[in-house]
Order: sequence, then C-alpha cells, then structure tokens
Amino acid sequence: MKYEYAPLLVLTMFLIGCSDKTETTIKKAAIYFDTVSSKSSGINFNNELYHLDDLNIIEYLYYYNGGGVAIGDINNDGLEDIYFTANQTSDKLYLNLGNLKFKDITIEAGVAIDSTWSTGVTMEDVNNDGLLDIYVSKVGNYKNLIAHNLLYINNGNNTFVESSSDYGLDFSGFSTQASFFDYDNDGDMDMYLMNHAVHTPRSYGSIARRLISDSLSGDRLYENKLDEGLIKFSDVTSASGIYSSALGYGLALITSDINNDGLIDIYVGNDFHESDYLYINQGDKTFKESNADYLNHTSRSTMGVDIADMNNDNNLDIFTLDMMPFDHEIFLKSGGEDSDKVSEIKKNFGFEAQYARNTLQLNRNNNAFSDIALMTGTYATDWSWSVLINDFDNDGLNDMYITNGIYKRPNDLNYINYLSNVNFAKYNNTKQDEIERLLIDEMPAIKITNVIFRNKGNLEFEMLTNQSGLKPSYSNGAAYSDLDNDGDLDLVISNINQEALLLENRSPSNKQNNHISFTLKGDDEYKNPNGAKVYLYTNGVERFKELSVTRGFQSSSSHKLHFGLGDTGKIDSLKIVWLDGKTQIETNLEVNKHHLITRKPTKTVSKNSMKVDDNILTRFPFVHLENNYIDFDRETLIPEKLSTEGPALIQADFNGDGLNDIYVGGAKYQSPSLYFKQSDGTYKKDKKSDFIKDIIYEDVDVATFDYENDGDLDLYVMSGGNDKVENDPNLEDRIYINDGNGYFKKLESTLIRANGGSVSSADFNGDGLDDFFIGNRSIPGGYGLSPYSFILKNNGEGGYSIVMKTRLGMVTDSEWVDINNDKFLDLVVVGDWMPITILINNGDATFTNKTLDYGLENTQGMWNTVKVLDLDGNGQKDIIAGNTGLNFKWKASIERPVKLYLDDFDNNGQLDPIIFYDFFGGFVPFASKDKLAEQLPSLKKKFLGYSEFSKINNIKDLTGVKEEDVLEVKKITELRSMIYLNIGSNIKEIPLPKEAQMSSIEDIYFEQYDNITKVYFVGNFLDYSTELGESSANSGSVFTINNKLEWKSFKNLPLKVNLNTRKIIKIDEHHFLVIANNDKSYIIENP
Repeated sequence: MKYEYAPLLVLTMFLIGCSDKTETTIKKAAIYFDTVSSKSSGINFNNELYHLDDLNIIEYLYYYNGGGVAIGDINNDGLEDIYFTANQTSDKLYLNLGNLKFKDITIEAGVAIDSTWSTGVTMEDVNNDGLLDIYVSKVGNYKNLIAHNLLYINNGNNTFVESSSDYGLDFSGFSTQASFFDYDNDGDMDMYLMNHAVHTPRSYGSIARRLISDSLSGDRLYENKLDEGLIKFSDVTSASGIYSSALGYGLALITSDINNDGLIDIYVGNDFHESDYLYINQGDKTFKESNADYLNHTSRSTMGVDIADMNNDNNLDIFTLDMMPFDHEIFLKSGGEDSDKVSEIKKNFGFEAQYARNTLQLNRNNNAFSDIALMTGTYATDWSWSVLINDFDNDGLNDMYITNGIYKRPNDLNYINYLSNVNFAKYNNTKQDEIERLLIDEMPAIKITNVIFRNKGNLEFEMLTNQSGLKPSYSNGAAYSDLDNDGDLDLVISNINQEALLLENRSPSNKQNNHISFTLKGDDEYKNPNGAKVYLYTNGVERFKELSVTRGFQSSSSHKLHFGLGDTGKIDSLKIVWLDGKTQIETNLEVNKHHLITRKPTKTVSKNSMKVDDNILTRFPFVHLENNYIDFDRETLIPEKLSTEGPALIQADFNGDGLNDIYVGGAKYQSPSLYFKQSDGTYKKDKKSDFIKDIIYEDVDVATFDYENDGDLDLYVMSGGNDKVENDPNLEDRIYINDGNGYFKKLESTLIRANGGSVSSADFNGDGLDDFFIGNRSIPGGYGLSPYSFILKNNGEGGYSIVMKTRLGMVTDSEWVDINNDKFLDLVVVGDWMPITILINNGDATFTNKTLDYGLENTQGMWNTVKVLDLDGNGQKDIIAGNTGLNFKWKASIERPVKLYLDDFDNNGQLDPIIFYDFFGGFVPFASKDKLAEQLPSLKKKFLGYSEFSKINNIKDLTGVKEEDVLEVKKITELRSMIYLNIGSNIKEIPLPKEAQMSSIEDIYFEQYDNITKVYFVGNFLDYSTELGESSANSGSVFTINNKLEWKSFKNLPLKVNLNTRKIIKIDEHHFLVIANNDKSYIIENP
C-alpha cells in the first residue's frame, strides 16, 4: 500500500484524546468500591490489543476506544449477567451465580462466533418474548476487518441464536453502539444505530454535507415491524429526519424523553468538528435535530453521555464527556481548545459552539439547558469515556462514575511537536511499518484513575479518585447493577490490556442509608417497559427515574430502577407513567427490598399536560448587528472581546406626550434608533434625527440630560470599539440636542475620545445643571491598562470642566447615589480587574476615593453592572453588583486570585498582558505555550518542550521577572455576583443565589414594595476567548428577597437561553424590553 507521509502527519495530529499517583493510606470516602479479584469472581476478561501492520492507532483513529459492557438478566433468575465486547479477541458472556461469582458461558451460549472488532453492546428484549436479547456492534468493511453487527436472540435456556440477518439488523460498517427504544409508541422496540466516520474528504466541509448519505459511517434508524406481525426491522432513516452522513463521528448515544412530552428523543455525541445531535421526536415518526434550540454549546469530542435528574427537580439533565485533564501539568502539555480563528471558521461552516471539556447540561424546564459543569467543578476528568449517573451511596442524590485513560496519548503536545520534526523523507514507501512503529512507540502511555463525583446536593459535587478505592487503569465501557442484590449498585469496567474490573460497592454510608428498587414488567397491551417514568414520593420529597439502559459509552446497564432513600424509612407512593401515557399508582412498598411491578394502568395522562410549553416572545423591531471584528487577532493574550460592549439603551419621554420612548444605539455601520411610543402601546421609529446618519460610531452607552436647560431631554451618546487606536476620531462621544418634539440635532463640539464603558448624568453639586461621569472601558490595543475616566461639571454656558481625571480601571457601569446620606451625590463605579469603587463627593466639586474606608478594597472582579438601594430597610445603602459568576473556568478568591501581569517583558515596546489563574491547585498561565511564544518569541528557546512549560508555577518561572518587579499587577478576587449590605459600617457580603451565578449578569432592574425587593437581571456574554468559552447559561431571571434577607423565589425569564443580553428596562406595568448584542430584541411579560 502506498504510504502518504503528509496525510499521516495530519491524521495523527487530528487524533485527540495523568499521571500515576503514589498510593498512600487514606480515609475511605462516602462512596467506596472494592475490586473483586478475577480469581474470586471468575471474570477474567481482558480486552487485549496487539498492533498489526494494517491495524493500529495510525491506521485506525479509534483503535484505543476499547470495548463495551452490557448487564441484564438473561435467564430471569433475579441475578443480572454480564457481556463484554472485545476488539481483537472473543467477546465474553458471564452468567451470574450469586454472591459475585460468575461463570463464563460464552461457548455454550453460542455467542463465540468470531473475534472480529466488536465495539458497543446492549441487552434488550427485541422480540417482546420476555427474554433479553443481545445486540453487538462491529467495525466492518474497513482495512481487513470483515464483519457485520450481530443480534443474539435468547432461546430461554442460556443459549442464543445469531439472527441479525433475519431481523434486518446485519449492518456492516463503522458501528459504535445501538440503542433500542420505542420511537413510535406502538409497543415494540425500534433501534437507532450510531456509526462513526473515519477521516476522509467527505468528513470535512460545511453542515450541508449532513444531507449526503454515507453507506458505512452514516447513522441508521430501524423501525420494528413486530406490531404488524413481522419479525423484521425496516430502515426508515431517510424518511425520519436522521442525518446519515460522513460528518458524524458518533461515540456517545442515549435515548430519553428529553423534553418530557411522552416521546423518546435521541442524543448522539460526536467527536471532532461535527456538532452533537439532539433529535427531538415529533410524534409522526420523524425527528427534528434541535441542538441549537436546546443547547448553547456541547463538548467538542463527546465520548460518553448519560441523562438523569441531578438536582431532584424531576427534569432530566445531560452530562457529556470530553478530554480536559485535571492535573495541571498534563493540562499544560495537552492539546486543548480550538483557536479563536478555527472556532470562527467552524461557526461560518454552520457548526454549533463546542468546547474541549465535559458539560453538565441543567434542564431549565423550558425546553432549554444550561451547561453548569464549570460551576460544579465537573468539567475536567481527563481522557474520559463513560459516565454513569446513579445513586452510589444511597443518600437520595445521583452521583457520577467516569472511566478514564487511553493506552496511547496522541494529543500530547510534545508528541505532536515530535511529529513535526520527523524526517519522513528518509522513509520510503516500503518502510511504512517501520515508521508506524516508530510513531506509536513515541506516543506517551500513562494510566489514570477513574473519577467519581459524589453529589452533595444544591448542585455541589465532591471529586473522588483513590479515596473511593479507584486505581489507575485504561478504562472504557462500564455498566452498573446490583450484582449481589445487597441493595447498592456495583460496577463493571472494561479495560484495555488489563483484566476487567468488578467493583463491589462498599460505601460506608450504605450501612445506614435505605434503598428500594424495581423491575417493571409489561402486559399484553404494552409488553416492553422501556421508556417508563417512575416517580417515588417519600415524606414530601419526589424522586424521578426513567427506564433506559443504553448509556455511558458502548454499554448498557441494569434494567432495574434503583433509588437511594437516605434515612427515609417509608414510601408514601409510587407513580409509573408508561410510555403510552397510561399511569399506575403503587402503595405499601417496603423499603430495602426489590419489587417486581407488573403493568396495570389506571388512567391516561394527556400528552399536552406532560409537555413543557414553548417560550412565547414578542419581537421588538430593533435588531442589533455587530460588526465583524476579532480582537484576538490584534491582542493574542486577552481573555475577552472589548469590541462588543453595546448596544446602548435608554427610555424617556423625548417628545413630551407623556409616554416613554426608547433610544437604542447601533453597532459600527448601524444607525441608532429612536422609537416613539404610541397610545396603543406600539412604537413608531424616528426617521429624522441626525444620529441616523452617524453609522461610523459604535454606541455603547447613553444618558439623558438637559443641555440647554430648556425643559426637554437631550442625549449624551458614548462611543466605543476596540478595533481602533487611542484617540481615534470615531471614538468621540456625541451630544444630540432635542428640538422639543423628540427630533435630535448633533451638537458640533469636541468631546472625549475613548473606548467608552459607562456614562451617567446627575446634578452632583445641586446647581440645577446636569453633570457627568465618563467611565472608559479600555485603551484600544492595551488590554489591562486603565484608561482615564472623568467627572465633568456643567458650567451652565454649554461647557464642562473636568473636576476629576483618574485611572479607575476598565469601567463597565456607574451610578450616582448619596452613599453617606450627606445630601451630596456620590459615585459608585465597577469594571474589570477593579474593586467596586466608591468616590465620595466632598461638597466642593471634588471627590475622594473611599473604597478602602467602605470595606470594598478586596472586591476586584469582572463587574458588569451595579445598582444601589436599601435592601433591609435600615436606612443604609446596599449594593447589588453583577459579576461574571461562578460558571467560569477561572476561580478566584482573596487567597488565590486571578492575576494579570502588565509589562513589556521582552523589551520590544509592546505591552504583554499575561494572566495566571488557579487550575485544580496549580497556578498556571492562561495562554498556551504557543500563544505566549507568539507574543514573546524568546520563550521558544526558553521552553523547547511542553514538559518544561508544564512545570511553570509563577510569572518568574515564565518570564524571569519577579512579581514585585512587574510594572503593574492586577487581580481578581471575586467572581460571584454579590450583595454588599450596609455600605460604610459593618459591611456584609451576601452572594446572589446559585441560579444567579450560572452566567454573567449584564444588567439589573429592581422594584421594591411591602418589604420585598424584586430583582430582575439579564445575563450571558458570548465573546470570551475559546479558552474561557462563552458564558451562556442564563439569559435572564428574577428573584425576590425580603427585608430579612431571605430568598423567596427564583424564576427564569422567558428568553432564549443563549441570548447575548445586555440591557433590561421596564416599559409598562406588565412588560420589559430586553436588548441583546448582535441579536434580536424582545418584549417579555412580567413573570
């Protein structure tokens, strides 16, 4: 075979996805597993791989994906049995003998047909005869692999007959896993077959290629014709809306009623550039791919998936796996996020946003999900394959078990660097085997421990590894079951080149926690219980499970539904909602027992009552159109765009008719808009004012004032943009004079030129004239430097004098308020890399920075908005401030702040903004080695390899300059959105509710009545660098707090969850207007 060296290099670099830890004596965690030896259990399965010249990690990108595990009771004796798939040896079937003893019955069962490349496996009753059958996925028609998928039909006597051809399920191609589910609610099991592409020209291009079918790698949907009296499946892919192209690299599969409408949906996790598929069942035998409608982003290389209720709110949440390491040294020498350029190219090709990390998609109960993996600390588990969600310590909360490790690690940056230096020219075509062996030998091989996330409640998780009895391995497929029927869930893990693991659950808490479990059995009308929902009611607490066995990675788990109960000793009732909508209530259920429940439904639930209503939004006529500028091309090391700050928004009665009109600023090349409110509540757009022609400016903020003191409101419009240079004419602010009828003429004057952040007007000296604070955001091209901000005093003759010129920081918002109750308006200012700042009015047109005196000196954050009010009714001012939130890659505290080092470290006349942050206990550079070397070329010689770079712990290690010698050091100590009570005396910090920490808060509106404060906020910021990822988990919410500082309610606003919101204002008693950056505007009802 001809050997192409350049494609080999590209292929190997495309392969994307911890060190062994010294064992010490440690205390057992609340979740703990003992490894049962193969000698004791009888399970000696080993998925052993041996490299062949035509089949290895170079020739087949998924060579190290490993095998799967299926668990189910094949002989209905109450003990669940185990099937393992193997890649180059025979699959194995083990019969459960009880007490964690197993017998290998592979040969006598008739499932030792061949040793071709098996991948996924699932156990399901395919023909509705009450016996579990086994479906094995295979890789065929690739290289020398000749095979088709296998269906083993259960004979009822511990033997099986291979019947894939008879049933029409003998697909031959690149299969990963299959899931059986009832997609048309007719009582029989249909099948989704997930396949995967290999790198070919057909696998690249825009999403238009999804419509081009591929016979080997395209997914398939098969309809079971059993309800028509046929023992046959029919391929209905083309009519179903399922993509079947070479774009899909399917690795993760689960079927579940994701939107709770009584129809089973499909989640497919794709590797590489292709987006994950979220197929929503339309109820007419078709699906709609709805990733963009439900999810803001996904994992980039999704390898495992599970769906379960993580916070006991009766909604199904989604967890997906990727490859981000949690060891900071491995992290620094591993391939990570796409560059911002690559991300932009993918976006232009139509792919959805993806990040190289795990996602925990929290179901928001409005057909939308919010990824909170960063907030919960579950985003990094290394090269992870399978995730299994269930209650492993029986405390009533679902935990997660994650398998880790790859036998050879092709995303190691030292290895990729090695590839770039290999002299392929010296190897001729006859030496293909030699170079392949060389490349494989150079790949790092590191075992890593699997991970458990113990659910502590309130969306908090404890990460456990060796404390839970877990040891380093190369683990892939996994499944759970109570294999010894002792009331807790055990685990079975498939490893590469190592015996499979049988993990007995020995969690200490299981001794005192109660449990209950169920096997569901159908009736003649609806024989298969798959897809049923079970609601367990105990002492006012409701718990929820859905029966779906294919989950994790290439595996299927127990058909029993297991509930941990904690200290609850009594079950009030159990409600089963069968897939056909009929319900059943069970009572008098004894705890710490397993129960068989046969279908005996009593009534039918209306499908409409199960479905969550879609959000209903009213469009406001303004659409913001951001100009296309990528800040990161100019400033390599910065974490966020500063060119997408708008739009400006304000409402006021500009034409004197008693109705509030609305001004919305435009982006560069977009006109601002003024909308006059009409008596019927509609809006009419102004077509006369001068600002319509001013499209060269970017409007980032606006304030009203009376310039001429003639009784009408004029406009001060702040300009911004990071695509210009300092003092550029197009950064100049503007004043527009109102003619009294709401039409505006531009005032010819010289105003401040800067990338603006916040403008606010007030009469701070009591002379009846409006004065200004002009707070600026940045110096274009100089991220981190504090621009000048100004306080301007109105001289009464059309002129303003500067009474304060100071570098406060990167200002984003400001508010005039009498903080100290001395009758003079003071100023509160917030921004990035700066504390909440208090400027006290001395009463003589001077101001003093009193931030330290007010106890706010350690509040450096990424603040976006601030409001001042009296929350507790004690007469003292309190502050609510919107920050980036906790759902963010950076973690910050006073003890472990994020730090920004500003200096010309290589003496080339250019500022170098270098950021360090805490990553799982290591203090690491935010920018990659390659980005840093692009900014500081001298680092290429200092750090020849990534291993040396991974040892960096501080700025001196990186640059040779001690921290105390750096020109300027800024920091972030607080990322939570906060309340600060009693400004000026005994200040008290109160973080906003966890739901409000899921995303950045961009703007706040509040109302106060009857000792209650109702706080509305809008959030999200989609313009961080890809290394940070978009903040997109909460576009808006409302919460109430009483004057005793008790949270009373929290509700999401009816907005698209991925809306890049910027401002919210109340436009009448019942409605709000929400304005977004580069998106539509919406009027929403007051919830």
